[in-house]
Amino acid sequence: MEDNDAVIHGCVPLAKGDDDHFISELQCFVRANMMEIFTVKEDDMELEDEDSGIILGQVGIRCSACARLPEDERPEGHAYFPKSISAIHQNASDLQRRHFMSCNEIPHDAKKSFQSLKGFAAKAEAETQQYWINSARELGLANYEDSERDGIRLFRDPTGPSPADLADKEREQAQSQSKKKGSSSASPAKSKSILVRPADVTTDHTYLLMQQVRPCRFKNSDRRGGPGSRGRDRVLGFPGIACRHCSSKNNFGRYFPFASKSLGDNTANQMQTHMTTCSRCPEKVKSSLAYLSHRASLQKVEMGGGWKKAFYKFIWERLHVERAWSSTTTNTGKTKKKSQENKMSMNMKNRIQNHAESSDDDRGHGHGRSANGHGHGHGHGGSDHEEVDEMVKAAATWLTKRDAKMEVTGPANPLPTRTKANRGRGLPSGRGLPTRKRQNSSISQPSASGD
Repeated sequence: MEDNDAVIHGCVPLAKGDDDHFISELQCFVRANMMEIFTVKEDDMELEDEDSGIILGQVGIRCSACARLPEDERPEGHAYFPKSISAIHQNASDLQRRHFMSCNEIPHDAKKSFQSLKGFAAKAEAETQQYWINSARELGLANYEDSERDGIRLFRDPTGPSPADLADKEREQAQSQSKKKGSSSASPAKSKSILVRPADVTTDHTYLLMQQVRPCRFKNSDRRGGPGSRGRDRVLGFPGIACRHCSSKNNFGRYFPFASKSLGDNTANQMQTHMTTCSRCPEKVKSSLAYLSHRASLQKVEMGGGWKKAFYKFIWERLHVERAWSSTTTNTGKTKKKSQENKMSMNMKNRIQNHAESSDDDRGHGHGRSANGHGHGHGHGGSDHEEVDEMVKAAATWLTKRDAKMEVTGPANPLPTRTKANRGRGLPSGRGLPTRKRQNSSISQPSASGD
C-alpha cells in the first residue's frame, strides 16, 4: 500500500517515449523542449499569496526556460497549476498560446522551431486527450484523493523507472541475447511463479499484465455454488491464475479458465478489469498498464493475427503441462491411495478379460471331448488358476455361464435396431419397433390357419 500523505518532489519534462505516435509534432516538441512539471517547495510557498490555494508538494507545469531565473524574476503566467490530470492538456495549450511567443528566455533556435511547427494540426487519432492523461499518470502524477482539495501530486519519484520502463528493459535484453545466440527460443523464467517470459511474442501491455498474476490451484474456498456453479467450479487442484497483490488476502482475483481460448478472451479481460479496481495493486502498476494500452494498439497491428492464440496457449501449457497438475493435489496421501486403487482396478480388469478368453477356448474344445470323458472342467486348476484369486475365478465362471446361456437361448431383451429410417422416432406412432411387428404377425397367423 502506498502512503498518499507523503510529499514527493521532482522536476522532469512532460515528454514520454510514445508521444510521436499519438500527439502532433508541435506538441511533442513543446513537451520535450519547452515545458516541464515541478512540485511546489517551501521557497515557492513564500512567494505565493495565501489565497492562491497552492500547497506544499502540489504539481504544476511551467516554462522550462523561465525556471532557470530566480524566483522573484520569473514573469507572470510562466506556470499553471492544473486542478486535475485531465486539465493538463488544456493548461499546456494555454501556456503554449499565451507565454511562449512573448518569452525572452527561450533560445532562438527553439522559438524558431516552435513557430515553424505551429501550422500543423494536432493528431486526432488514438484519443489524444486520453493519451495526455495516461502519459501524465505514467510520469507519476495523480489527483488528490481529498474531494475538497483541487490539484495534482506525485505518487512516485518521476526520475526513477516505472514498471513499464522496467518491462521494456527486460524485453530489450532478451531480444539482444536471442540475436547473439541466433535463435528466438524463449528464455527461462526467473521464478516458477512467473508465467510470462521476456522473449514471448506479445504486446508490452499483456507482458506487464501477466507479471501481476501467479499460478494457483482450485480449493474449497473457491467454490461458489448457486446457479451456474457447474460451469464455474473445478476439481480440487485445478490450475489457475491469481492476482499476486490481493489473492493471499481474499478470494478475489482468482481465475480458473477451462481452455487456452477462454484464458485469452474472458480471463484476460477480467484480469485487466481487476487490476484497475484492485485496492492492493500499486498505483504505478495501474498507470503503466493504462499507458501501455495505447502502445498495444500499434503492436497488435505490427504482429498481425495469431499472436494472441499462440501466446495464451504457451501460458496454458506452462500452467497445466509443465507443472503436471493432475498428479498434485492438496492431499498427497489421498492422491497416492487413489492412484494405487486405479492401478489395481485396471490390472483386475485385464486379468478378468484374459481369463474369460481362456475359458472360451477351453469351452470350445471341451464340448467335443465330453462324450469320451476327457472334457476340461473348472476343477482342474493348474498353474494358471493358482495365480488368479477367488474374485477373478468367480467372475470368469459367471462370464462363462452367461455366454453359454446366450448361445442357447439368445439375449433375453434384444434392443431395437436404430437406423436412419427410425432415428429419433417417438414411441406413440409405433414406427421403428421391430418387436411390435413380430408380435402382430404372430397374432394374425392362428386366424389364417383356423379358416
